[in-house]
Amino acid sequence: MAQITVAMGRCWRYKQYVGRSSAMGSGFSQPITAAAGANGVLYVGSRGATPWGWNKYVRITKATYDHDFLGEFGRGGEGAGEFVWLTSIALDQDENIYAADEWLNRITVFDKDGKLLTTWGEAPHTVERVNWNPAEPASAQKISLRDEATGLGEGKLNGPSGLAFDLDGNLLVVNSLSHRIEKFTKDGTHISGFGTMGDGPGELDTPWGITVDNNGDIYVADWNNHRVQKFSPDGEHLLTFGSGIKTGVAPDGSTPYNHVISAHVPINPNDLNHPTGVAVDGDGDVYITDWMNNRLVIFDSDTKPISVIRGDAHGLAKWAEATVSVNPDVASARLKAANPEAERYLRMPTSCVYDQSNDKLIIVDTWRNRLQIYEKDRKFQNPQSNI
Repeated sequence: MAQITVAMGRCWRYKQYVGRSSAMGSGFSQPITAAAGANGVLYVGSRGATPWGWNKYVRITKATYDHDFLGEFGRGGEGAGEFVWLTSIALDQDENIYAADEWLNRITVFDKDGKLLTTWGEAPHTVERVNWNPAEPASAQKISLRDEATGLGEGKLNGPSGLAFDLDGNLLVVNSLSHRIEKFTKDGTHISGFGTMGDGPGELDTPWGITVDNNGDIYVADWNNHRVQKFSPDGEHLLTFGSGIKTGVAPDGSTPYNHVISAHVPINPNDLNHPTGVAVDGDGDVYITDWMNNRLVIFDSDTKPISVIRGDAHGLAKWAEATVSVNPDVASARLKAANPEAERYLRMPTSCVYDQSNDKLIIVDTWRNRLQIYEKDRKFQNPQSNI
């Protein structure tokens, strides 16, 4: 049951999904970020929030496109190699994993086998926690900030979210709470940065995801401005993707939380609602996870929206089948689902990755605890109109 998305002389074929809901082992718990390594290896960061205290299921899982589980590392906590609010991971040229924690304001570095190498980062202020609940996101905590005279805190980490390496091997960090992009060497030495809060061209409001294209240009998911912006390597604003108009799936503009199925609700693809992730392929096509609209929107390099992916997952992946096959209650519940077609669709996708070595688009389908994977067909040709 192949699913294809065709637009403007391009074709994306749904290949498979990887994942299932799992507190540990072969599965994910609210996956929020992913990275593609060599030889089909995938690294997936789970947010792992629970209502029982620590985000005990937070971790980084190492697996493959073929559903091979290769291990996991990182757990909930504040110690070395642990996370409170994992937000993003990125790989350097040696496949070392750099992971950002928005609560601890630090970058943690592991080798490809999960061995802790180092941590670095410094907050721009001192945080005093008040009625702290680690089961809630950092943005919802009751905290008191001291030493606010540090201003923007250039060179500090202030709610770090997206991570990406530039063409020189330096790490770009999205400082969501400072509305800036900071550039560091791999060992944490600050180099430069750009950005200020606002909604004009080049300004940012609580940015999230980030990527770098083959020319070194930088793309930032400008979360609270409902758009993605493209910058030069020096931080000069170049282009804007999206209208900046927030649109929900309901006529009143409400969010998908109130709708089981949103796939057939028409929304202008140019109207993004809190985009969280962005990726670019070798042709310059731009992929944006439109978080609150439960979809991924594809733009061409000139900012024109060309297609939308709502999700095509079907059947059971290897890990999920293993669970269902040994649990009759789970199998029975699936048969009783009121809207089984909803299982196909994306639900609050948080990030996306384009694996250029394999021409694969990876969508992190957060609330479905899986990755939906598509392949761009390089041999596709539009049929003749007279056929």
